[in-house]
Amino acid sequence: MNFSTQAWKDIGNIYDAILIMPFLQELATGSLNKEVFQHYIIQDAIYLGEFSRVLAIIAAKAPRPEIQLQFADMAREAIAVERSLHEDFFSEFGIAAEFALATEPSPTCLGYTNFLTAVAYRHNFAVIVAAVLPCFWIYSEVGKHIYQKATANNPYQKWLDTYVDEDFEASVKYTIDVCDRAAKDAAAVDLKLMKQVFYRASQYEWLFWDSSYRLERWQIGNKKSKK
Repeated sequence: MNFSTQAWKDIGNIYDAILIMPFLQELATGSLNKEVFQHYIIQDAIYLGEFSRVLAIIAAKAPRPEIQLQFADMAREAIAVERSLHEDFFSEFGIAAEFALATEPSPTCLGYTNFLTAVAYRHNFAVIVAAVLPCFWIYSEVGKHIYQKATANNPYQKWLDTYVDEDFEASVKYTIDVCDRAAKDAAAVDLKLMKQVFYRASQYEWLFWDSSYRLERWQIGNKKSKK
């Protein structure tokens, strides 16, 4: 059994829990509270900014030029998506750009991005790829699931369409393949780390949607901003 098959099997309970989350159920039906969605896409934009940096580190540590180029392109695409959120979705869903730019990462967003950054700086290529894979893979699988369930005239249809982008699907498959090939050559200690970071990142994927639904903010010392 290759790494990705076993890793996905290990997070089966997490993935099943994600599919029934109120955030995603209500997103599919179009009944998700607008304030919750606003909170989510702001935090997602913050996350993508940091995620692009992690992808750039992966590119720098890539074992071959073609892999380096691919992950460099992914880093560029993450930045492009972040800009798209600011230019398109923020306007469409009534979010002032200055408000979004002044918003701090939520505790969960900060925890997730700090985790990925720490893995990127501390570990080798194989371990880092395993850490970012859940972001690609879970997002893709969940996206296809809720897209099929989405109601007609969904106010979030434009956002749902991003879940089934063909280029993104190709990036997911590529990252899975790279991770599996890296795992075959990994030392036992690194393979153990790959499993650990894949599982932890999957937990953070659940936490990210959950924290958005709860409108998670810092409970002490939080600066107030106006939309």
